Amino acid sequence: MVLPLRVWVGEPADESSGLQLAHTVDISPIGGRLGGLRTELLPGQTITLQRGQTKVSFRVIWNRHLGPGENQAGIEALGSENNIWGVDLPQLGLRRGSPERLLADNSRLRDAPSPRPNSAPPPMLHLPAIFDSKRMRWGLCLGSLLLSGLLALAVYQDIVGSVRMMVRWPLPGPPTAADLAAMTPKPQLAAFAQEVTTWHARPVPRIRVKEAPTEHMVYPVSPDMNLSGTVDLDVVIATDGRIKQVRVLSGERALAEAAEQAARQWRYNPLQVKGEPAEGETKVVIAFRGADAVSLEFPSADGSQTSKN
Repeated sequence: MVLPLRVWVGEPADESSGLQLAHTVDISPIGGRLGGLRTELLPGQTITLQRGQTKVSFRVIWNRHLGPGENQAGIEALGSENNIWGVDLPQLGLRRGSPERLLADNSRLRDAPSPRPNSAPPPMLHLPAIFDSKRMRWGLCLGSLLLSGLLALAVYQDIVGSVRMMVRWPLPGPPTAADLAAMTPKPQLAAFAQEVTTWHARPVPRIRVKEAPTEHMVYPVSPDMNLSGTVDLDVVIATDGRIKQVRVLSGERALAEAAEQAARQWRYNPLQVKGEPAEGETKVVIAFRGADAVSLEFPSADGSQTSKN
């Protein structure tokens, strides 16, 4: 029950000692619990409560600090002749373990006479027989070991997690120009086995060819449009008209590689000597004139050079 009260420390005649307003939280015939106290009360202090015109002295049993300017206190009455609460309380037995029952038990113990020297000692508290059994003791031991293991595992995981957070692996730096050059794919020449598919049991004759490719004519592409120059090639033609071998006679390396790549894709008419397959050999001059302009010169039957631009 909540009842408004005036509270001050000391006897009823001394109202100037820390007067403050409070209220009840629980009440009983022998005491109660106060709330809304601005200041902390000390156990054993005597305080005065006023409700209406009635003033009664109480003793502080305990004090609990709930927050800034908020305290609760348990009190017991110093006398039972006055009912400050002004309400009718039911005459019921007090519950075991309730604050009122504990206050009443403390009052009876305080007022009871001290035991005589020859009186019998109070009975001892004995644990149930189950705690004396061997199985119960083993169970307690195993439970303690399991709890210790779980605590050790938690501590280990905490330590490992902290170490992982402390270790920082170095981040890789940006690649250098040499690394990028090594990773850049380079053009590769086609394998000889992919170009020449004919095979002969005995050596075949080789003749000079004085003509241009008749099929699959591919023009070389300069790797740099600003480059210009001339490349001389010696080309060996297989019996099926495919290019068997390309040899650079002269020319700048970058232009020579472009010229060789194009020449390996040319196709000639199959050659024969007296009805038998034969290989051919010819010379080609490739001129790179810049701005994607290129010209090819092949030998002709009359001894001159045949040009293709």
